[in-house]
Amino acid sequence: MANFFKGLFGKKRETELTSLPGKSSSTENNEANESLPINELPFDVDTNLEREAKSNITELGEVDEITVAHYTPALDIRDYIYPSLDLLSSKNGDYLYSLKDSNPEFSLPVLWSIGREGVMMKDLAEIKSLFITGTQATGKTGFLHQLLISLLVKAHPSQIKLVLADAKGIEFSVYRLLEKHFLAKLPGEESSIVEEHSKLLYTLNALCIEMDNRYQLLKDAGARNIKEYNKKIIDRKLNPHKGHQYLPFIVLVIDDLGGFSLSSDNGLNLPLQKLISEGYKTGMLSIISTSQFTGHAFSATLLSLIAQRVVFNLNSKDDYRRFFDTVKLKSRLQQGEFLYNKDYEIGIGNTILLEFIEIENIINHIENQRGYPQAFLLPEYINEAELDSNCFDLSDRDSLFEDAARLIVQNQIASTSLLQRRMKIGYNRVGRLMQQLEAAGIVGINVGSKARDVLIKTEYELQQHLDALR
Repeated sequence: MANFFKGLFGKKRETELTSLPGKSSSTENNEANESLPINELPFDVDTNLEREAKSNITELGEVDEITVAHYTPALDIRDYIYPSLDLLSSKNGDYLYSLKDSNPEFSLPVLWSIGREGVMMKDLAEIKSLFITGTQATGKTGFLHQLLISLLVKAHPSQIKLVLADAKGIEFSVYRLLEKHFLAKLPGEESSIVEEHSKLLYTLNALCIEMDNRYQLLKDAGARNIKEYNKKIIDRKLNPHKGHQYLPFIVLVIDDLGGFSLSSDNGLNLPLQKLISEGYKTGMLSIISTSQFTGHAFSATLLSLIAQRVVFNLNSKDDYRRFFDTVKLKSRLQQGEFLYNKDYEIGIGNTILLEFIEIENIINHIENQRGYPQAFLLPEYINEAELDSNCFDLSDRDSLFEDAARLIVQNQIASTSLLQRRMKIGYNRVGRLMQQLEAAGIVGINVGSKARDVLIKTEYELQQHLDALR
């Protein structure tokens, strides 16, 4: 996989810092390539070889690793053209051109900062989760756009999917056009941008289901993380007929979490904590921005889970201390200037200024190309507490009702995740099955996060109970 990304992302660099535009001999090279995109597919697609390789895949363990051609997810959209940097201003194009020379070991390189030391790149996959805060109109949203545009000019649509949440429904609205290329959303949702508290809650829970499903795939494949798993997919060591597939990174980006969090009982913190603490190994990353970092808008527990923090201008040194445990900081930051923690020190960074027309240019370039048939769909999620078990007619039971009942009684665990994993069905259907099992007296009532009681203890008792229901 390293060789694949090395070919896709350019030459190796020993450092993540590059010189500022105009201060190195690379300027002439930039001028010679200013009309070229950062990336081009580093291979010629041989469709005959691809078909032959597919025909060689049999049951896992029967594949000859030497003769089977490597797979690359870029084949899904093989004629994709990366955005050209001449769609940006000359200055911003020069900054983002540095992504071409970012460390090839970076899975998701992004432009982090410009400053006296040069242009700094970071690997979002290594950051894992990112917290951004500051008072109103200090540069938080601009920094989000900087990260998003970095990903869009560098990544192929098969490599990354974005889950975008915007409480105001304004800043991220332009990204709707990327639905069939880079966005992920809930099944059945018309909008690919999350704008309501209830939709964000459902989306976070769906992401947790996706994370659990990915962990099961990693376990079955004997992989410790998404990098090892995708390497096995690329090398064709996993059988797609057993549910294995290339896993794109999924990046959750929330602009103004405080706009979604109106009370301590908003339900957002628990799934966010699970995603942040466990999701990174499966390629699920989080970027959270808020200007409301006190009270119920952002819990101390959630903050403690996020190692990488970016802080724009705040009102007092006490506010800074909440994030960096020190008051020895620059007292007043300029527009676009931010503090961030690095190697037990506090660094100072600067964002670039992306005009809206530049963002539109990049997005329009991508939107006008062939994409996937639809957005990347997250797993179905249903809130059992909102269902009424009395609404089910036991004479119209699900065809899997008895199989689900036997599985639960055999394991003595009334778990929706158990049914979904073992029966390979969607979360909505599992929720309806659980409600039917409750109405039939096989499992107990829903009691929040606690597992339901299994009311029938043996298979013999279950069979008698099922016979009585017929």
